Amino acid sequence: MTYVRFLWAGLMPAACIVAAGCGSDSSAGITNSGNGSVAVMLTDAPYSTDSVKSVNVFVVRVDARPAAADDAAADQDVDNASAGGWTTLASPNQSFDLLLLQHGQATALGSAPLAAGTYSGLRLIIDPTKSNVVLKNGTILTTTSSPSVTFPSAAHSGLKINLAQPLTVSGSGTTTLLVDFDVNNSFVMRGNSINQNGLLFKPVINATISNAASVLANVSLVNATDASLNLVQNGTVLANGSAIAFGNSSACTSVPAAASGLSVTSGSSTTALTGFSPTLTAGSSFAIVAVPSSGGGTSFVTLNNTFTPTSGQTGLRVFNATTATTGFDVFVGPVGAVLGTATTTNVAAGATSSFVSVPAGTEQIRLTNTGSTSVLVDLGSQTLVAGKNMTLVIAPAAAGSSTPRAFLVTGC
Repeated sequence: MTYVRFLWAGLMPAACIVAAGCGSDSSAGITNSGNGSVAVMLTDAPYSTDSVKSVNVFVVRVDARPAAADDAAADQDVDNASAGGWTTLASPNQSFDLLLLQHGQATALGSAPLAAGTYSGLRLIIDPTKSNVVLKNGTILTTTSSPSVTFPSAAHSGLKINLAQPLTVSGSGTTTLLVDFDVNNSFVMRGNSINQNGLLFKPVINATISNAASVLANVSLVNATDASLNLVQNGTVLANGSAIAFGNSSACTSVPAAASGLSVTSGSSTTALTGFSPTLTAGSSFAIVAVPSSGGGTSFVTLNNTFTPTSGQTGLRVFNATTATTGFDVFVGPVGAVLGTATTTNVAAGATSSFVSVPAGTEQIRLTNTGSTSVLVDLGSQTLVAGKNMTLVIAPAAAGSSTPRAFLVTGC
C-alpha cells in the first residue's frame, strides 16, 4: 500500500501538516499500478493582529478525491468520509493552536495507506464548535460568544484546499503536499475592533507540491539513561514516544529537518531537558541517544543511520555511552561459538564505530575489554534483521554495579 504521512508543521513563520493517507479507491483517476508515499504539510503566514494570543482550530480530518472540488463540494457530506469519492488521509480529531506552530514548528497528525493515482480535490474538515480564538486580554471568541468568531457553519465544515497542481501519488517515493493556511487573511476583523465586534472566518488555504526528501528527516529517541523519557513535538508527546525506559527507543517519526519542533522531557515533567538540539539532514535517518552526563543531567548524541548493508545481512555499529578508560571489542557470531575474531574493536568512551555488515538471523553478541578474551557482557541470542541498520549501545553500569550494560536498537 501507499503511505501518506501527515505532520502539522511550519516551514516559515507558520503552522504546518505532514500527513498520511488511506485505502484504495476505484474512482476515476486512481490506478492499481503501484504504491507511493505522500506527505501533506500545512503552514500559515504570520498573524499580525497584536491582540490575538492563540488561534485554535479543531481538525477532524483531511480528505482527498480524484475529482476537483469547489467550495460547495468540499462542504458536502462532511460527516460521511466515503461519500462523493472522498478518501480520508488523516483523522487527528484534535485542536491545534496555529500561532504556536509558527517559525518552522511541526507536530505529527497520523498515517494511513493511500492508493497510487491522481487526486485533484483536497479538503480540510474542521469542527467550529470546538475551535476558538483567544485574545491577549483573556477573552475567548467562540461561535456562541459575544463578541464571536463566525464560521461558515456551526456543524463540521469542509474547507477547500486550492491545489497549484493535482496531487500525484506514484508507485514509489514520497510526495510532499505543503498546505498554506493563511491565518492572517482567514480571520477577518468585523467592524473596527475585535474586542467589540469579533472575527469572521473566511478560509484562505493553498497548496504546493514538492519532494518530501527535500524537507523531512526520520528520527527516533534512544534511552541509555535510567530516567523515563518522553519525545515531544511542539508540546505534544508523540505516539510511542511516552515513558521510554532504559534500553528502549521511540517509534520513528518524520519531522521537518530544518525545524523539527522536537524536545525531550523526563517522567511527568513538562519542562524540556536542556542540551537537546539535534542537527538533522533532510532525506536522512537519525537515532538520537540520551546518555547520562558527568554533571548528573542528560546529554544527547545524534547518530546518522545512513548505511546500506550487504544484501541479506544487517548493518551494525557500536556506540560507547560510558566513560570507561578502556575501549570495548564486540563479537558477533553463532550462538555458543567461541569468540573468534572481533567484529568491531576498541570502541572508546563517547565514540561510535563505523557500520559493518554482519550475518542476519539469530546471533550471539558479546563484549570484552579491548584486547581481552574474557567476556564482560553477554547479550545472548539476538535477532538481526536483514536489510536493517542496528546500533549496539554500551551504557554505563547500573547503580551498585561496575559492569557496563548493553542493548540493541533498530534504526529508522
